[in-house]
Amino acid sequence: MLLKDQIVLVTGGGSGIGLELSKQLAALGNTVFICGRNVEKLKAAEQAYGLKVVPADVTFAEDQQAVLKAIETAHGRLDLLINNAGVLHAYDFASQEDAVSRIESEIGINAIAPVTLAKRALPLLSLSQAPAILFVGSGSAYVPVAGAPVYSGTKAFIHHTAQGLRHQLKDVGISVFEVLPPVVATDMGTAMTSRNLKVMEPADLVSDILKGLASDTLEMVPGQSRQLRLLSRIMPGYLFRQIAKTRFH
Repeated sequence: MLLKDQIVLVTGGGSGIGLELSKQLAALGNTVFICGRNVEKLKAAEQAYGLKVVPADVTFAEDQQAVLKAIETAHGRLDLLINNAGVLHAYDFASQEDAVSRIESEIGINAIAPVTLAKRALPLLSLSQAPAILFVGSGSAYVPVAGAPVYSGTKAFIHHTAQGLRHQLKDVGISVFEVLPPVVATDMGTAMTSRNLKVMEPADLVSDILKGLASDTLEMVPGQSRQLRLLSRIMPGYLFRQIAKTRFH
Protein backbone atom coordinates (compact mmCIF):
# COMPACT_ATOMS: atom_id res chain seq x y z
CA MET A 1 0.00 0.00 0.00
CA LEU A 2 1.00 3.62 -0.45
CA LEU A 3 2.48 5.37 2.57
CA LYS A 4 2.17 8.98 1.47
CA ASP A 5 -0.80 11.38 1.36
CA GLN A 6 -2.89 8.93 3.36
CA ILE A 7 -5.42 9.72 6.08
CA VAL A 8 -4.47 7.56 9.06
CA LEU A 9 -5.99 6.92 12.48
CA VAL A 10 -3.80 5.47 15.23
CA THR A 11 -5.45 4.47 18.49
CA GLY A 12 -3.26 4.79 21.56
CA GLY A 13 -1.10 7.16 19.55
CA GLY A 14 0.19 9.24 22.43
CA SER A 15 2.95 6.93 23.58
CA GLY A 16 4.88 3.74 22.91
CA ILE A 17 4.44 1.90 19.63
CA GLY A 18 1.50 4.09 18.66
CA LEU A 19 3.47 7.31 19.00
CA GLU A 20 6.42 5.91 17.04
CA LEU A 21 4.07 4.74 14.28
CA SER A 22 2.33 8.11 14.19
CA LYS A 23 5.60 10.03 14.13
CA GLN A 24 7.11 8.01 11.29
CA LEU A 25 3.92 8.01 9.23
CA ALA A 26 3.60 11.79 9.58
CA ALA A 27 7.23 12.20 8.52
CA LEU A 28 6.39 10.33 5.29
CA GLY A 29 3.78 12.93 4.39
CA ASN A 30 0.59 11.40 5.76
CA THR A 31 -2.14 13.10 7.80
CA VAL A 32 -2.18 11.22 11.09
CA PHE A 33 -4.97 11.38 13.64
CA ILE A 34 -4.24 9.96 17.09
CA CYS A 35 -6.63 9.21 19.91
CA GLY A 36 -6.20 8.10 23.48
CA ARG A 37 -7.20 8.80 27.06
CA ASN A 38 -4.14 10.76 28.21
CA VAL A 39 -4.77 14.29 26.93
CA GLU A 40 -1.38 15.59 28.06
CA LYS A 41 0.48 12.96 26.03
CA LEU A 42 -1.73 13.61 23.01
CA LYS A 43 -1.12 17.34 23.15
CA ALA A 44 2.64 16.81 23.49
CA ALA A 45 2.61 14.57 20.42
CA GLU A 46 0.55 17.14 18.52
CA GLN A 47 3.02 19.91 19.25
CA ALA A 48 6.12 17.81 18.59
CA TYR A 49 5.08 16.03 15.39
CA GLY A 50 2.11 17.90 13.91
CA LEU A 51 -0.35 15.09 14.61
CA LYS A 52 -4.11 15.59 14.69
CA VAL A 53 -5.51 14.89 18.15
CA VAL A 54 -8.95 13.60 19.16
CA PRO A 55 -9.08 12.63 22.86
CA ALA A 56 -11.12 9.44 23.18
CA ASP A 57 -11.56 6.22 25.10
CA VAL A 58 -12.07 3.63 22.39
CA THR A 59 -13.89 1.29 24.74
CA PHE A 60 -16.91 3.64 24.46
CA ALA A 61 -19.04 3.57 21.32
CA GLU A 62 -19.71 7.32 21.44
CA ASP A 63 -15.98 8.06 21.57
CA GLN A 64 -15.32 5.79 18.58
CA GLN A 65 -18.04 7.57 16.66
CA ALA A 66 -16.70 11.00 17.63
CA VAL A 67 -13.21 10.16 16.33
CA LEU A 68 -14.55 8.84 13.05
CA LYS A 69 -16.84 11.86 12.68
CA ALA A 70 -13.90 14.24 13.17
CA ILE A 71 -11.98 12.51 10.39
CA GLU A 72 -15.00 12.43 8.10
CA THR A 73 -15.63 16.15 8.62
CA ALA A 74 -12.01 17.07 7.98
CA HIS A 75 -11.17 14.74 5.09
CA GLY A 76 -14.19 12.71 4.02
CA ARG A 77 -12.37 9.39 4.08
CA LEU A 78 -10.07 7.12 6.08
CA ASP A 79 -7.28 5.22 4.32
CA LEU A 80 -5.64 3.33 7.18
CA LEU A 81 -6.99 2.40 10.60
CA ILE A 82 -4.29 1.27 13.02
CA ASN A 83 -5.76 -0.50 16.04
CA ASN A 84 -2.85 -0.12 18.43
CA ALA A 85 -4.31 0.82 21.84
CA GLY A 86 -3.71 -1.86 24.44
CA VAL A 87 -3.13 -2.56 28.10
CA LEU A 88 -1.38 -5.31 30.04
CA HIS A 89 -2.16 -6.08 33.67
CA ALA A 90 0.06 -8.56 35.48
CA TYR A 91 -1.71 -10.08 38.47
CA ASP A 92 -2.40 -13.31 40.31
CA PHE A 93 -5.75 -14.54 39.06
CA ALA A 94 -6.68 -16.27 42.33
CA SER A 95 -5.62 -13.69 44.89
CA GLN A 96 -5.89 -10.27 43.23
CA GLU A 97 -8.79 -8.41 44.83
CA ASP A 98 -9.49 -6.24 41.77
CA ALA A 99 -8.90 -9.02 39.24
CA VAL A 100 -12.37 -8.66 37.71
CA SER A 101 -11.84 -4.99 36.83
CA ARG A 102 -8.44 -5.82 35.37
CA ILE A 103 -9.92 -8.64 33.29
CA GLU A 104 -12.66 -6.38 31.98
CA SER A 105 -10.13 -3.66 31.17
CA GLU A 106 -7.87 -5.96 29.17
CA ILE A 107 -10.70 -7.56 27.22
CA GLY A 108 -12.40 -4.22 26.58
CA ILE A 109 -9.33 -2.37 25.31
CA ASN A 110 -7.40 -5.19 23.66
CA ALA A 111 -10.16 -7.27 22.11
CA ILE A 112 -13.59 -5.62 21.92
CA ALA A 113 -12.51 -2.06 21.04
CA PRO A 114 -10.34 -2.90 17.99
CA VAL A 115 -13.02 -5.04 16.41
CA THR A 116 -15.94 -2.70 17.07
CA LEU A 117 -13.94 0.31 15.88
CA ALA A 118 -13.03 -1.56 12.70
CA LYS A 119 -16.70 -2.30 12.11
CA ARG A 120 -17.75 1.32 12.71
CA ALA A 121 -14.95 2.56 10.45
CA LEU A 122 -16.04 0.49 7.42
CA PRO A 123 -18.21 3.21 5.82
CA LEU A 124 -15.37 5.76 6.05
CA LEU A 125 -12.78 3.24 4.86
CA SER A 126 -14.97 2.37 1.88
CA LEU A 127 -14.48 5.93 0.61
CA SER A 128 -10.73 5.32 0.24
CA GLN A 129 -9.20 4.08 -3.00
CA ALA A 130 -7.07 1.52 -1.13
CA PRO A 131 -8.39 1.10 2.43
CA ALA A 132 -6.59 -0.94 5.06
CA ILE A 133 -6.77 -1.94 8.70
CA LEU A 134 -3.72 -2.82 10.80
CA PHE A 135 -4.12 -4.74 14.05
CA VAL A 136 -1.17 -4.44 16.43
CA GLY A 137 -1.13 -7.84 18.10
CA SER A 138 1.62 -9.62 19.99
CA GLY A 139 3.93 -12.60 19.84
CA SER A 140 2.00 -13.82 22.88
CA ALA A 141 -0.64 -14.92 20.38
CA TYR A 142 1.73 -17.83 19.70
CA VAL A 143 2.57 -18.62 23.32
CA PRO A 144 0.79 -17.27 26.42
CA VAL A 145 2.71 -15.44 29.11
CA ALA A 146 1.59 -17.19 32.28
CA GLY A 147 1.86 -14.02 34.35
CA ALA A 148 -0.53 -12.21 32.00
CA PRO A 149 -3.04 -14.86 30.92
CA VAL A 150 -5.92 -12.60 29.93
CA TYR A 151 -3.66 -10.23 27.98
CA SER A 152 -2.25 -13.23 26.11
CA GLY A 153 -5.76 -14.46 25.42
CA THR A 154 -6.81 -11.14 23.95
CA LYS A 155 -3.85 -11.20 21.57
CA ALA A 156 -4.71 -14.73 20.43
CA PHE A 157 -8.24 -13.46 19.85
CA ILE A 158 -6.96 -10.57 17.72
CA HIS A 159 -4.76 -12.95 15.72
CA HIS A 160 -7.68 -15.18 14.79
CA THR A 161 -9.99 -12.22 14.19
CA ALA A 162 -7.50 -10.57 11.85
CA GLN A 163 -7.20 -13.77 9.84
CA GLY A 164 -10.96 -14.13 9.54
CA LEU A 165 -11.54 -10.48 8.64
CA ARG A 166 -8.75 -10.63 6.06
CA HIS A 167 -10.68 -13.36 4.28
CA GLN A 168 -14.05 -11.61 4.56
CA LEU A 169 -13.04 -8.05 3.76
CA LYS A 170 -10.98 -8.83 0.67
CA ASP A 171 -14.30 -9.08 -1.18
CA VAL A 172 -14.99 -5.41 -0.41
CA GLY A 173 -11.44 -4.29 -1.16
CA ILE A 174 -10.20 -3.68 2.40
CA SER A 175 -6.76 -5.09 3.23
CA VAL A 176 -6.33 -6.43 6.77
CA PHE A 177 -2.80 -6.36 8.14
CA GLU A 178 -1.53 -7.69 11.45
CA VAL A 179 1.79 -7.26 13.20
CA LEU A 180 2.77 -9.57 16.05
CA PRO A 181 5.66 -7.86 17.85
CA PRO A 182 7.97 -9.41 20.43
CA VAL A 183 8.61 -7.54 23.67
CA VAL A 184 9.17 -3.88 22.82
CA ALA A 185 11.04 -1.29 24.87
CA THR A 186 7.96 0.64 25.96
CA ASP A 187 6.53 1.17 29.44
CA MET A 188 4.57 -2.05 28.97
CA GLY A 189 7.49 -4.07 27.68
CA THR A 190 10.02 -2.92 30.27
CA ALA A 191 7.73 -4.16 33.03
CA MET A 192 8.73 -7.72 32.03
CA THR A 193 11.99 -9.46 32.87
CA SER A 194 13.11 -12.71 31.29
CA ARG A 195 16.36 -14.17 29.98
CA ASN A 196 14.29 -15.80 27.25
CA LEU A 197 12.86 -12.62 25.75
CA LYS A 198 14.72 -10.24 23.45
CA VAL A 199 13.54 -6.65 23.60
CA MET A 200 13.01 -4.73 20.35
CA GLU A 201 13.30 -0.96 20.05
CA PRO A 202 10.09 0.85 18.98
CA ALA A 203 11.83 2.59 16.06
CA ASP A 204 13.08 -0.74 14.72
CA LEU A 205 9.65 -2.31 15.06
CA VAL A 206 7.95 0.55 13.25
CA SER A 207 10.56 0.45 10.48
CA ASP A 208 9.66 -3.21 9.95
CA ILE A 209 5.93 -2.40 10.03
CA LEU A 210 6.26 0.31 7.40
CA LYS A 211 8.27 -2.01 5.16
CA GLY A 212 5.57 -4.64 5.61
CA LEU A 213 2.78 -2.22 4.74
CA ALA A 214 4.66 -0.98 1.69
CA SER A 215 5.21 -4.53 0.44
CA ASP A 216 1.66 -5.69 1.31
CA THR A 217 2.90 -8.24 3.84
CA LEU A 218 -0.41 -8.96 5.52
CA GLU A 219 0.96 -10.85 8.55
CA MET A 220 4.16 -9.33 9.93
CA VAL A 221 6.22 -11.29 12.44
CA PRO A 222 9.20 -9.11 13.44
CA GLY A 223 12.14 -9.82 15.71
CA GLN A 224 11.95 -12.71 18.15
CA SER A 225 8.31 -13.37 17.27
CA ARG A 226 9.52 -15.39 14.26
CA GLN A 227 11.23 -17.76 16.69
CA LEU A 228 8.14 -17.89 18.92
CA ARG A 229 5.96 -18.82 15.95
CA LEU A 230 8.30 -21.64 14.90
CA LEU A 231 8.77 -23.05 18.41
CA SER A 232 5.02 -22.89 19.10
CA ARG A 233 4.60 -25.39 16.28
CA ILE A 234 7.44 -27.79 16.95
CA MET A 235 8.10 -27.50 20.73
CA PRO A 236 4.99 -25.89 22.30
CA GLY A 237 5.45 -27.37 25.76
CA TYR A 238 9.10 -26.39 26.04
CA LEU A 239 8.35 -22.88 24.76
CA PHE A 240 5.55 -22.36 27.27
CA ARG A 241 7.73 -23.45 30.18
CA GLN A 242 10.47 -21.03 29.18
CA ILE A 243 8.14 -18.05 28.69
CA ALA A 244 6.38 -18.89 31.97
CA LYS A 245 9.60 -17.84 33.72
CA THR A 246 8.87 -14.21 32.78
CA ARG A 247 8.55 -11.94 35.80
CA PHE A 248 6.77 -8.61 36.13
CA HIS A 249 7.81 -5.63 38.22
